[in-house]
Amino acid sequence: MPTPVSKCPFTPSDYPLTSARQYGASTSRQVIPAGHTFMGPEMMITVKGRDIAEELRVKAEDFFPYATLDLVEKTVKNLHSKVIKKNWNNAYPILEGLTVFISLFGDWTQCDDGGLVKLTKKVYGALAVAVLRGLKKDNKLDQASLPSLESLLHAIVDFAETLDKDDADYASVARGIARRLFKDKTDADFALEQKQREEWLETITDEEDRKELTPIIQDMAKEKEEKPWYMKGDVCNEDKRISSLSLTPVWKEYKTYLAGVPEGPMRGPSWDIRDWSDVEKRPFQFKFMDSDM
Repeated sequence: MPTPVSKCPFTPSDYPLTSARQYGASTSRQVIPAGHTFMGPEMMITVKGRDIAEELRVKAEDFFPYATLDLVEKTVKNLHSKVIKKNWNNAYPILEGLTVFISLFGDWTQCDDGGLVKLTKKVYGALAVAVLRGLKKDNKLDQASLPSLESLLHAIVDFAETLDKDDADYASVARGIARRLFKDKTDADFALEQKQREEWLETITDEEDRKELTPIIQDMAKEKEEKPWYMKGDVCNEDKRISSLSLTPVWKEYKTYLAGVPEGPMRGPSWDIRDWSDVEKRPFQFKFMDSDM
């Protein structure tokens, strides 16, 4: 499987996104909100968002950047369809899953079509801000309505800082929202977060994973960050009009560029690798790179 590029805040170093099975099944819960789970000690996520990220991971497994970029494109289009309909309840988990996937499997940013990569990141940022603003208009942009919101905002900022160096205004917006919402967190809030991590840890059935994660979570209970991530860096007013985040022209620019991009690969029956036979897949799989084709 491709090595994850980003050291994201929601996964310990060298602990990549793996099978959803390892993140625990449904159990009787005390403190983890219904419909939520974790993907690493610092990443609370909706179950729907986790499933979307996991499905994308499975589809991208063992393949090169262009196949990954095609998956990103399809998910971006799906997210856009929810945004234009103002279907924020469905848009939110798609944004979660997409953010996790594009961060952990950032090999798609290494495609030689730099123009497409740049526009993909730009349209991602515009869509992310559109979702956040839409939720705010519906009075749902808060921790009570969206228990995983801080994790998502952190993941958005981390993606920008790690894999998007093109003046990512959306990161400043996400950081600003987080600062507004979470700067006054209390010791009780931090204690609840720790209890949620510990409850999630109990759901992990893989013994090696549990052994690796236990000391990490224990250390998190002892160490309180002096300056949280959302108190570092520049922020931008979440309601300010910014051209790079104006979805309509950004989407038009993205679609115009895609019109000049081949709809299918130069080899193989389609971009959807599930349509390929084993023989057709072989030249593109990492495990056969050094073997005779």
